[in-house]
Amino acid sequence: MNMYETGQTSMIVEHSILRESYIPEKLFDRETQVQEILRCLSPLLKGRKSINLWLYGDPGTGKTATAFYLLNHLKEKAGIKGVLINCWQKDTFYEILDEIISQLRILGAEEHRTSMKLDRLRRYLNDQPFVIVLDEIDQLKPSERSTTLYNLDSLGNVGIVCISNSRHPLFELEERVRSRLNPYTLYFPAYSNEILMEILMYRAQTALSTGIWSENTLRQIAKMASGDARVAIRTLQAAAELAESERLDTISTHTLKRQWNNARQAKQDHILQTLTEDHRILYQIVKQRGQILSGDLWVEYLQHCVQAKRKPLASRTFSDYVNRLAQVGLIISERARVKGKVRLFKIVS
Repeated sequence: MNMYETGQTSMIVEHSILRESYIPEKLFDRETQVQEILRCLSPLLKGRKSINLWLYGDPGTGKTATAFYLLNHLKEKAGIKGVLINCWQKDTFYEILDEIISQLRILGAEEHRTSMKLDRLRRYLNDQPFVIVLDEIDQLKPSERSTTLYNLDSLGNVGIVCISNSRHPLFELEERVRSRLNPYTLYFPAYSNEILMEILMYRAQTALSTGIWSENTLRQIAKMASGDARVAIRTLQAAAELAESERLDTISTHTLKRQWNNARQAKQDHILQTLTEDHRILYQIVKQRGQILSGDLWVEYLQHCVQAKRKPLASRTFSDYVNRLAQVGLIISERARVKGKVRLFKIVS
């Protein structure tokens, strides 16, 4: 007799716990980051300007979850309000300002002029401590990023927390803005397999029916996810949904393998979305060629920019951009078997 014959029709009993938007009551292996963030924001408790923060690390390392957790903590324990804005959805200063006003439900802020909205928000806050989290801030164009941070930092007792995959967007800020913001940079490393196991165990115990998963199943997922909690949780969810749709009793190794490719592709798509257009152009060239020498990649990139009537990267920046693709696991970079400092770039299969 299987689970369907006993009348139980769902492997997933609590869908919300497997969603990316779910914030757990407990954070795993992020105690150091939590304490550092609280240390930087603690001056707000005494009515002083806090230290701004720049949280960075690869996707799936808990940056957004930690920020959400701390916003809730500060509100419940100290009465400090805050907002989290996704800069992928709101990618101009005007849209970000409008979203902050909307979340705070500030009346009388329908004025379309940005200066009036900013003034209305300043008067509403009235030097009260407040935290603004800008998630995926690397999605803003450099000029828009500088404008946003310069103006938000002028609001008084406001702590600004920026979340990005790297520190590179910080260095793209105008000098006066970077100097004014002067954020404390905090790195979020990839999770170990052991920590991913704990994260998956927590989700499985609270979201899935008893008996449809095993520790061995979770261990396989943790190993496949390579430190990315987002991919691990998404794989677990997709495997459970597939097993349920096929009326299986458990999540099998076969089910996991089928869903792993989907999860890995979803991760690659998400990473590409968080990078710049130039990153995506370079990635597509490598993908189309399968493998390509660094010099040939530079030539093809320049040709693409000419055809697209697009201003290309400077040659000194080109290497940084290609190295970033390798760092996030989209391509493989190795020394070519030719004379000189030539690299060979391959697509990750």
